[in-house]
Amino acid sequence: MEGPLLELKKVSKRFGGLWANREVSFKVFSGEVLGLIGPNGAGKTTLFNVITGFLRPDSGQILFAGQDITGWPPDKVCRAGIARTFQLVRVFRGLSVFENVLIGALLRNPKPKAAAELTRQLIELTGLRPWAEELVDGLPIAVKKRVELARALATGPKLLLLDEVMAGLNPKERQEAVELVRRLKSELKVTVLMVEHVMEVLMPLSDRVVVLDFGVKIAEGRPEEVVKDPEVIKAYLGERYAAGFGSLGGL
Repeated sequence: MEGPLLELKKVSKRFGGLWANREVSFKVFSGEVLGLIGPNGAGKTTLFNVITGFLRPDSGQILFAGQDITGWPPDKVCRAGIARTFQLVRVFRGLSVFENVLIGALLRNPKPKAAAELTRQLIELTGLRPWAEELVDGLPIAVKKRVELARALATGPKLLLLDEVMAGLNPKERQEAVELVRRLKSELKVTVLMVEHVMEVLMPLSDRVVVLDFGVKIAEGRPEEVVKDPEVIKAYLGERYAAGFGSLGGL
């Protein structure tokens, strides 16, 4: 197996006396979907913020493609090949869907014609064509999440961080989002690190799962292994989910 695309080495972040992340270590390999789960307040989004440069870790090291990116600002992290979505959707209000995605495309395509062509391709891929010329302001949350995802993809990432991309979606929208993530992996060869509370979605999608609790990694492994871990069941999943996991099948 080749070296990891992303590696965290004892990454810690604290706010006053509270440890949001405490010596968190794990690896993400090219081509996989790694699920990051844990109860509210476990430190998942903080870890995303640390990886992508919105927060600087207090200690530890972050390596991307073998390069130390610890403490890099968000724009430099993005140029290196890491893009993300946000738990609370962030779109550029007052602009159309097309313009939102175009902003991401201009990162690596300074020529407007090339950026516009990439934008059209990604709008088609993500199913946004019906809303391409509409302002994002009044669009449903499911569509805004796709806009944010398409904009992130437009930056040409090697690694995509998805923060609760399924939250607030109805079953049909959720299924469409699952299929889209699968296409990102199979067609675009994008590696995915995703935070998600919808376990019936995340577990079948993930090749491996990392579990955080109170900022500490308490488990790591394949989904079928993690759901049987007594510490994970106690901290997050509960006996009912663990018992029913085998009957879920793939979505």
